[in-house]
Amino acid sequence: MNAVIQETPQQAARRLAQAAIKGPFTSEGLHVYADAEGNPVYYRWRVRKADGKKEIRPMYWSGAAYVAGEPPAPPNGKHLFRLPELLAADLAAPVLIVEGEGKADALRKLGMVATTSGACTSASGANWTPLRGRHCLLWPDHDAPGSKYAEEVAAILRALDCTVEVIDVAPLGLPDKGDAVDWLAMHADATAADVLALPRLAASVVGEQSAPSIFASAPESLRRPLSPALDYPLDALGSLLGDAAKRIHAVVQAPAGLCGQSILAAASLAVQSHADVSISGSVEPLSLWHVSIGASGERKSAADHWALSAHVEFEREQAEAWRLAMVAHEIEMGAWKAAERIASQSNKKGGAEAIRKALQDLGAPPESPLLPWLLLSEPTMEGLHKAYQYGRPGIGLFNDDAGDFLGGHAMNRDNRTKSAASFSKLWDNGRFDRVRAGGGAAKYYGRRLALHLMVQPIIAESVLSDDVLTGQGFLARCLLAWPASTIGTREYQDVDLSHDPDLARYWMRMRDLLAAAPPLRQGTRNELQPRVLTLAPEAMTYWVEVKNAIEQAMLGDYAGIHAWASKGGSQVARIAGVLTLAENPDAGVIHREAIERATALCMYHLDEAARIVGTASAPAPIKHAELLRAWCWETGRVLLYSSDALRNGPNPIRTVEAFNAAADQLESTGWAAWVEGGAVLDGKHRARVWHIRPEADQ
Repeated sequence: MNAVIQETPQQAARRLAQAAIKGPFTSEGLHVYADAEGNPVYYRWRVRKADGKKEIRPMYWSGAAYVAGEPPAPPNGKHLFRLPELLAADLAAPVLIVEGEGKADALRKLGMVATTSGACTSASGANWTPLRGRHCLLWPDHDAPGSKYAEEVAAILRALDCTVEVIDVAPLGLPDKGDAVDWLAMHADATAADVLALPRLAASVVGEQSAPSIFASAPESLRRPLSPALDYPLDALGSLLGDAAKRIHAVVQAPAGLCGQSILAAASLAVQSHADVSISGSVEPLSLWHVSIGASGERKSAADHWALSAHVEFEREQAEAWRLAMVAHEIEMGAWKAAERIASQSNKKGGAEAIRKALQDLGAPPESPLLPWLLLSEPTMEGLHKAYQYGRPGIGLFNDDAGDFLGGHAMNRDNRTKSAASFSKLWDNGRFDRVRAGGGAAKYYGRRLALHLMVQPIIAESVLSDDVLTGQGFLARCLLAWPASTIGTREYQDVDLSHDPDLARYWMRMRDLLAAAPPLRQGTRNELQPRVLTLAPEAMTYWVEVKNAIEQAMLGDYAGIHAWASKGGSQVARIAGVLTLAENPDAGVIHREAIERATALCMYHLDEAARIVGTASAPAPIKHAELLRAWCWETGRVLLYSSDALRNGPNPIRTVEAFNAAADQLESTGWAAWVEGGAVLDGKHRARVWHIRPEADQ
């Protein structure tokens, strides 16, 4: 068997050079461009021909052989030369940037950190982001292309918050087109310190003043700013829930809206299995869904901790009881299996009919104890299916950092539509369907899900602008709140809330509700059949007035949130039911006073939706403009040209129509400036070019 001998990069470079160059030549170097892990991406070989002219050509490994050319560039641009060394270097060390690999190698021999993007036209095609925030020293060649390269690189680096200096090559005594290698040859004993002592150009000479002349005025926001937050109506929660929320707000000092959301969501979890609200024949479960928005440091976790203390303790006790019950169940199951074997063996002579009768007499196997879990944080749909099949019929999805859930398997782009639809059915009528290819189908009735997702603003903006989650109706079923921050206004409170009387009263009521056996459909272990709450006549009259007022507001203040407003009547009824049962677990009627308080809470949430959704949900051109601007910043692009964006930019803007609309948005808001006459970029003249304003101008 003949071994396959693979040529070395050096051999491949000589082979390709011989094929490309007529006549004799001398090899002067083979330079490898590697990725961050040190894996070769492509090479550039350099030779000197007999007439003294240099020739530089790229090559790369195709998977089968070394071939001429470069592989497709990564979306963020080509790798810098000596990238692994650059990433491993001391961040405080200055980075020398030159035009060409040979010069970077020469400086590296002095122990300096040095890199290049390649030739003088390569600046805009490279990924300069590894240099973000570094101190960079440019050494241009002593000619016009060298100066232009230095200017382009300097502009890119400044957009990456780099400190940029440029060596003044004029007084160095270099010949025309002279470079760093020539200077080092003239100063054979030069050290790194000598290089760092070379004269620098003044900032104004290298274009640092260019931004103000390009951008005559400050940029505008692509989206309208968020209006001031509304005050959360804590009093509307009543004495039991409201006093608990007020104590958390006073001591934890999380925003009042976060505290109110946490308490109301926890109360919904406690009561949802016990009753529904009936209005004109329509039944509304008492499951409430909440989405609370707050930055890191708003003490979201602390607010949820105190609101859910009784729930967590109850779940812990149920888990221990379940563990003991499982021990007994395993014993019962073992005994049943032994009896099954005996029944089958002892009735063999009687045939199938005798065995069948013996097994019928034995009865069904003992059922496993229901799973004890009350609180889930980031379930998959399969996990939720299992929880409803084998566990409690009323559970809660509570997550104080819901970016994990919203970005997880159940809500990723592939599963988002069907998951949102399944969740929405739970909210509507307590039904949960699960159909899987090859795995059969299951449908469960009488289930309940309370939900409270706490998210950071950046996640909220992404979620609220998601067409699937808003258009399908998942988010429209949620009570939104983005309260004003309390960060910077809080003073330490030496108070132990675990002994607070208002919270103790609240926890006792939550525990009683959780421990009470919920009404079940006859013959089932975990299918709820909640009793029905009705509205007193005066409450019904008021509820109708509220529902009609919300309907009319959909032509005015709520014109932009039809999906939320259309569920306003349902939300009022549900909130009123939660308030009523939390205050009186035996209640059968909802009175007007509860409807009035529920209305105050619901109107707060609708007003918040109108305030938040209009800002977070933007039309496609604005979303695309944000994507385009972010891509330019991430990749260090100071000059943007259309064909580059259409080929390498974010997928949503890779059509002429989408790109043009995004570019128009950036221009009209001052984030981009048209370059009259175009510019030479990536070795070609580009007609449609824009200057991009740096991220620091936000």
